[in-house]
Amino acid sequence: MKSGHQALFAILAQRSWQAISGAVTVVMITTFLDVHEQGWYFGLLSLAALYTIFDMGLSLVLVQTAAHEFIGLSWLKNGHIHGPRARRFEALAAWAVRHYAWLALAFGLIVTPFGFWFFSAAPSKGPTWQMPWVILTAINAASLVLLPFLSLVEGSGGIREVYLVRLLQTVAGALLCWIALAGGLGLGAVVMPASAGIVIQGIWLWQRKSRLVRSVLATQIGPTNWRREIWPHQWQIAVSWLSGYMLTQLYIPLLFAVQGAAVAGQMGLSLTLSNMLGLLALSWITRHVPDMANAVAGGDWDRFRIQCRRDLILSCLAFLGGAAVLCIVHKLAPSHYTDRVLPFWTFAGLLLSGFLNHIQTSLATQLRSFRREPLVWILLAGSTLTAAAAAWGAVHYSSGGVVAAMLSVQLLLSTPASILLYRRCIGRWRQGLTTSLPVPGRN
Repeated sequence: MKSGHQALFAILAQRSWQAISGAVTVVMITTFLDVHEQGWYFGLLSLAALYTIFDMGLSLVLVQTAAHEFIGLSWLKNGHIHGPRARRFEALAAWAVRHYAWLALAFGLIVTPFGFWFFSAAPSKGPTWQMPWVILTAINAASLVLLPFLSLVEGSGGIREVYLVRLLQTVAGALLCWIALAGGLGLGAVVMPASAGIVIQGIWLWQRKSRLVRSVLATQIGPTNWRREIWPHQWQIAVSWLSGYMLTQLYIPLLFAVQGAAVAGQMGLSLTLSNMLGLLALSWITRHVPDMANAVAGGDWDRFRIQCRRDLILSCLAFLGGAAVLCIVHKLAPSHYTDRVLPFWTFAGLLLSGFLNHIQTSLATQLRSFRREPLVWILLAGSTLTAAAAAWGAVHYSSGGVVAAMLSVQLLLSTPASILLYRRCIGRWRQGLTTSLPVPGRN
């Protein structure tokens, strides 16, 4: 219980800082960037977020896989792993890092030139964006190579350690971004969070996990069978992440292309606030991801059920409370700031859509403890319908049309269908869990 509270504190600290620093960044952007530069800032970030698609959900699968593989193991000094299955865990880490190296190379070779094509075709000329774009994609590619280390440590139970690292990353990234904005670097500020993140993670690996890094470089890829153990779960999460990109990032470049940088910037700031609220609320779910996976592996239904129900209620209350605060601030803040985000009722609709998406994400996270992704087709259908409707709405009704499309599909299809399927899956899998039937993907 103590470790669970420590993990929650670390997660809440990291995501609270994200929320607070995000609010400060909003003020800094509206102060030091004009309305068109704001649109370019979020346009670059949203397109660079394509790295989540190249990840293809593997980072989440690694958390779940590591939770299952680390049973009976323990961490010693400098990242040394002790236990009878230590070599298998090290082989998993070696495979993951080398796999991500290829993903990073593909990301750099595909996304960088795609960005040049997209931004060169922008309806209006913007500030100098070429060098920030090249640096941003290069740093994101490098971050992909380091990403599996965080997933493996988190899955092994080191949630507190991982989120303290992420806290340092977000603190350093935000401070550097603010300095760059105040110093007049303009779009150069867009590369600062990613740059700080990769430096902090490199220091952490060198100081705390050097033995694991050396074993990854020296270990041959051994018993990990990607096709049998990883891919059956990964492809479903990959589809979910593609759906997530369409639900949270696609609308910025869409509005950028058809309505211009100013409207895209409003959507960018509004989505930033909504997404950060969702991340903060998801902390109550994230803290128990390894525990839920272990409960499934051990056939402990009561432990799994209690954690799921309690954490879902707490996370939903946190989101709704935060949304109420944001709406009040929108009403009371000076027009200089509120003009940089969506109009009030459009903004409120976006937050409601974000809340419904948060419910889906929470349910999907809990079901991943079974190493399955039953909500994948609902997410794909919902995001595809939303993207098609949003494309039409963006042309004819600007950002209001996009939010109307998002909210309509969530209310009429995605959320009710996800809840019904979640209840059906839990009811069907409960018997297998209580009788300790094998979990999919394990021998």
